[in-house]
Amino acid sequence: MRARLQHLWTALALATCASVAIAAPADGGVSDLQNSLAGKVLGVDAAPVRIARAGVDGGPAVAALLEGPLGANAAVRIALLNNPELQVTLGSESTAISDITSREAPAKLRIRQTLTTLSATTLKAWIQAVTSAQSVEFLREAKATAHTRNELARRMVRVGNLSPLAQAQYQAALSDAALALARAEQEAFSAREKLIQLLGLWGEQTRFALPATLPALPEQVQDMPDVEARALAARADLAVARTQWDFKQRSFMPGTADDLWDAMADAARVRALAVKVRSQAREAYFNYRSTFDMAQHLQTEVLPLRKYINDELLLRYNGMLTSVFDVLADSQQQTLSANAALLAQRDFWLAHTDLQAVLAGAPREALGTNAASEASNSAGPGPAGH
Repeated sequence: MRARLQHLWTALALATCASVAIAAPADGGVSDLQNSLAGKVLGVDAAPVRIARAGVDGGPAVAALLEGPLGANAAVRIALLNNPELQVTLGSESTAISDITSREAPAKLRIRQTLTTLSATTLKAWIQAVTSAQSVEFLREAKATAHTRNELARRMVRVGNLSPLAQAQYQAALSDAALALARAEQEAFSAREKLIQLLGLWGEQTRFALPATLPALPEQVQDMPDVEARALAARADLAVARTQWDFKQRSFMPGTADDLWDAMADAARVRALAVKVRSQAREAYFNYRSTFDMAQHLQTEVLPLRKYINDELLLRYNGMLTSVFDVLADSQQQTLSANAALLAQRDFWLAHTDLQAVLAGAPREALGTNAASEASNSAGPGPAGH
């Protein structure tokens, strides 16, 4: 009788395991996690967000997204499907992030924060890659102008119409322009490689094209008087800390002095995180506003002014009232001003991404260098020498 019961229990256990195996979704069961990503993933359009899933080949989806110039939407979607580090993280969480767990389970909260951070990091890398490639073109044009000035100066020295000192100054300006171009090319290569790593690409996949320009600046910035409250509400780690604190408070019965000190320390940890989140939100919004003001000033004030000056110099040159060197020097400066406007436009979109990430619950420290400090990374050469 005992033997028969053991056989029955064994058969029941096997049947239960088999039914669980049959019921387990082929993709690891992450539909609930994917559906909860609305508003938590940056840089994507309104289509449903897809992340890497167990047993599902994301290769065809990645290949489709790589067709044509790689836009921001496609870049973020590829990273969510193909980033190797994300796949390692998802694999380590396993069923803790599957549909069998609550949407507010700690593992799912952590993963959503990870996905927000990855989308923001990828979007910033895309902005840098597009900007760097466009900056190379501006600096290549500036170098070409400097080369023309130098060659003209050489010819004039030969016939005695220009001093060797003046020609040496033009040659030094050409050297500066060549070095600036070389640095820009190096930065563009590094920026593209960083994006490639985030997308998890290799081989022929790395030959994707990028758009020629960044998105245009918006007409105006958004007013966010509630930026601190929105950032606080979005932070999953703060929500978990508050929940744990509330639970401990309800069950807390002070006994010793150590208990009282522990209670104070627990409360201080929650408050410290809240203070930090508020500060990060204010900083992100300030950077967003200030970078917009600078970029808008360069585009609406400086560039039109540079064009007016260049047009006037051309008229004066045609009237034999100024030299060709003055026209070429100003043309080079106009190109450098266009490059400065591009970098300011980049800084705005980086700051915009940081702000959106903070409002989606990403820790500011996980997003890398802030936009304000990146402004000097790709500064071109100074004003052209005469």
